[in-house]
Amino acid sequence: MPVSSIDLKVKEQGKAWLLPPYNYSVRKVAKELDVALGSVSKWRQQLVTEGKMEQDKTAKINNDLTAEQIFGFVIETATMSERELADYCRQKGLFVEQIKEWRVASIQAHQAKSTVKHDPEKRHDKRRIKQLEKELARKDKALAETAALLVLREKFNAVWDNSEED
Repeated sequence: MPVSSIDLKVKEQGKAWLLPPYNYSVRKVAKELDVALGSVSKWRQQLVTEGKMEQDKTAKINNDLTAEQIFGFVIETATMSERELADYCRQKGLFVEQIKEWRVASIQAHQAKSTVKHDPEKRHDKRRIKQLEKELARKDKALAETAALLVLREKFNAVWDNSEED
């Protein structure tokens, strides 16, 4: 089975992105460098065996932290630059990517709650619109029924009138 060679510069760049201050995920590095996911995983494992990186640090961090702690990290890092954020993450043993994901999740959670609240006037308008649509549908059906009856009556009269003439 032939082994595809990856440029040494690309490999070194990928390893650098796996380490602080970047702390990119394996998937992100693979996507950015257009390299197979398995290759990047292998680079990560090499870094772990060399002692430059800890094994499964992300899983440990996510399990140990409470929602309040995560939210606190998001608030503390909200105004930090990339460099400050990387320093902060190094001190706390976190990954920059985690903080960014938590920030996005926090924003999305807040947006979801704000859209749930409805204005009472909007709710009343929606009810009124639904009621009017039902009434319109009922009147349309009644009009169609009336038109059908008129057509049938005319046909019946036309057939009955022809019978009398014979």
